[in-house]
Amino acid sequence: MPFDTQREEQWSRRFFLGGLITFLVSVALIVLGSIRSFIPNVQFGKPLRFKAGMPQDFPDKTATYIEDQKVFIVRDGNSFLALSSVCTHLGCTVRTDASGTGFFCPCHGSRYRENGKNYAGPAPKPLAVYELSLGPGGELIVDKRTTLSNRETFRT
Repeated sequence: MPFDTQREEQWSRRFFLGGLITFLVSVALIVLGSIRSFIPNVQFGKPLRFKAGMPQDFPDKTATYIEDQKVFIVRDGNSFLALSSVCTHLGCTVRTDASGTGFFCPCHGSRYRENGKNYAGPAPKPLAVYELSLGPGGELIVDKRTTLSNRETFRT
């Protein structure tokens, strides 16, 4: 049987090219993975702790809606309450009622008192109450990470 050098040479070139392509793809994946590690895995959403404003910015005996945070700041004299505006029934946004003393859900008719307690409609529980504190500059700070189980108001 004669020895075929051309066939052996082709097989060696194929083997070399396959190995080279595999090596280059592996290096490219490692480089791409390294570059990706410099990009942080964060979500750029709204902060859960934010400055609501100065206490005097909120009119007495009213609920002021902070739309981008979906929070009501309810003021009664020197007492403040931060209430969620998300209905506990199906997540619609509640609104202040015509009397100005409470809230209602336009989707299914749930009604809440000025302190967020539910009293009518299909809502199974009261509106969430968020922790309020006074910042170093005297502004009200709402912390949506902490929900309060009682309806105690924050006093300035």
